[in-house]
Amino acid sequence: MTNSTALWTTVKDDLRERRERRAQARRLRADLSTYRTPAEIEDLLAMVDAQDAAGNGVAEAPMIRSILSDNLQAFYQGQTPLRRAAGL
Repeated sequence: MTNSTALWTTVKDDLRERRERRAQARRLRADLSTYRTPAEIEDLLAMVDAQDAAGNGVAEAPMIRSILSDNLQAFYQGQTPLRRAAGL
């Protein structure tokens, strides 16, 4: 195998892995999109934290936290200032 063939193989493998990671992230985001309210999000975050504390955490835990944080931010951005002030 020549150097250019090895380089090409490495580049293709790297691109395939990146595509797979992006697809996995899209699936995870879609799965977590149903968690929209603060109570739902806090419950799921507590479960993720409990799994981590028990030593059974998943590699996707940081991504899950990030997605849920985005969901929570979207929830509060959709609230009017009056509803936010009232805690609704």
